[in-house]
Formats: sequence, C-alpha cells, structure tokens
Amino acid sequence: MEFNFIVPSQVIFGLGWIPCLPAKVKELKAKRPLVATSSGMLQRYFAVTILSYLESSNIGYETYNRISPEPSTADVENCYQFAAGANCDIIIGLGGGSVMDVAKKVAMDLGIPKIMVPTTAGTGSEVTHESVLKVGGTKKALVDIRLTPDIAIIDPWLVMSLPQRLAASSGIDALAHAAESLESKKSNPLVKALAAKAYTLIVDNLTRSVFGDSNARCNMSLGALMAGMAFGNSGTTLAHALSYPLSNRGIPHGEAVAVVLPYALEFNGYSSSITNEIKRIIKKVNLDLKVEGDIYEMAKMVMQDKRHLSCNPREVAFGDVVDIYKRVLGRD
Repeated sequence: MEFNFIVPSQVIFGLGWIPCLPAKVKELKAKRPLVATSSGMLQRYFAVTILSYLESSNIGYETYNRISPEPSTADVENCYQFAAGANCDIIIGLGGGSVMDVAKKVAMDLGIPKIMVPTTAGTGSEVTHESVLKVGGTKKALVDIRLTPDIAIIDPWLVMSLPQRLAASSGIDALAHAAESLESKKSNPLVKALAAKAYTLIVDNLTRSVFGDSNARCNMSLGALMAGMAFGNSGTTLAHALSYPLSNRGIPHGEAVAVVLPYALEFNGYSSSITNEIKRIIKKVNLDLKVEGDIYEMAKMVMQDKRHLSCNPREVAFGDVVDIYKRVLGRD
C-alpha cells in the first residue's frame, strides 16, 4: 500500500497558544506580515489582542479586511495587489474558510510563507492544500501542494465567542468532512483513522458546542482539525457536490452542506441509524432549512463536478441526483 499525505510543516493546537504567533512569524524569517481577514473581524476582542502580540514583538504589520463570505477570484486579486503594494513578506489568514482560502492563494501567488489561524471550528482550510473560490459566479476548487500553509495555529479560545448559527454551520461542515473522508475512494488508513476520531468528536460535541459549552468547543476545534487533515488528503464526495449549486444561489456553505448531507450519505449506503442521528443533530442546531431551486439545472451542475464525484464510493447518474434533490426539496 502506498499513499501521499500532505499537511503543514507545523500544526499547533491548544487553548492559549495564540501568543506564539509572533515567534512563528520570526521563525519563517518574515518582517512585514499581512493579516488577511473579513469585514468586522478587526473589531473583535481576540483580533485586537492578536495584533497587540505582533506590536509588542516589534513586528510591523498591515491588515486587509475586505474578503467576502463567499470569495471570488476578484477577492484574491484585490488582496494580492494590497499585499504586493505594501511589500508584505508573509500572509496570516485570520478567519474562517473563506478568509483562509483567499489568504492561501494570495501567498502562493506571491511566493511567500503563510500562517493560518482559524476562527471557526469547521472548514479545516488551515491544513489543506486547496482553495475554494467563485469563478464567474460558480464555486471552483483549486488543488495545489503550494497552497499548503507553512504553519497552522488552532487555538480554541478563538471560537469561544462564535455565534450559534456559525458554530452550527461550520460544525456540520466538519462533520461532513469526516463522514465523506471515511467513504472516499481516495481515502487511506491514515485518513480513515483521523476521520473516524473526528466523526466521534464532532457527533459527541456539536450540539453542546452550538449552545456555548466551552469544553465542547475545544473538542470541536480538535475534531474540525482532524477532519481537515483527513479530507485534505482524500477529497470530499457527493454531499459537497450537491451543496455547491445551493451555495451558488447564496446559501452559506455549511448550511448548504447541512441541507444535503443525510441524503448523500443514505445514497452511499450509510446506515439509517447514522443518517437519522445526523438528521437529529441538524434539527437540534436549527439547520433543517427549506430550500428552493431548479432541480434539473442543479443536477446538471452536480454532474459536471468530476472532482467530488470521482471520490464518491458509488457511481452517480443524473437521475440519482434529480431524485436526491426531489427529496431535499420535499418534492418526492
């Protein structure tokens, strides 16, 4: 048996570890970081604290906080121009998956190091070598080993104040990563071990995490990290393919995944006990949403998603996708 496993050179996990960020910047021999983030993030207490750590270590930095929630190639270009104009020599991605996907692509394009600091427990982007962006209004994933962060710092302190809805949607995304990694055709023993542990952690902690339990939020950070390591090396499957047409219609990624996940896993042969458990969790965290859309148009988009479908353990036909969407939209 042979396989390749790609993760950052350093993965740092633990409550209270974010103060090590300045030392890691210096370790990468950088002197002028760009902190790339989203609108409003820089007013949050933990972000102000992080910037103060850089200042107290005599590290001059720039900030860029105009990354969209569902970023496009335009977000990358704008951030790139800002970073290049400011002569930044390292990118710090501080935020959720959207921020980190842009930060990784900008750093890759500039040929400079990158440190990812997630502020949600879900996307796993801090440890993957892919970047998901909208190209011409449609979500696409770029997969390139050069997108792999140099360092990932996962401090659960940053998710303690996460709003309930975001904790729920990012957590369901992590649950999907774990479940889909277990079934992916490209999985391997290391992926399966990480995914299995991540799945257990997430199922056991997601609901309590959404409603503010601090220990559960720590466990969700760990589960999301492990699921990210897993799917970053196995790819995701049918559920993510089904979610993309919904995201293209403006539904946030994690919420779109929640809508389709149980139906995709049922199609792939997961037991009813597992899928019913997932449905119960989705309902408890208030993500059992109603969606609308042209079933046949969305099915056409899914069938073009060879990246996800090639990982799926079961062959998927156009009629299969139509049937799943009928169930999802309550039209069966």
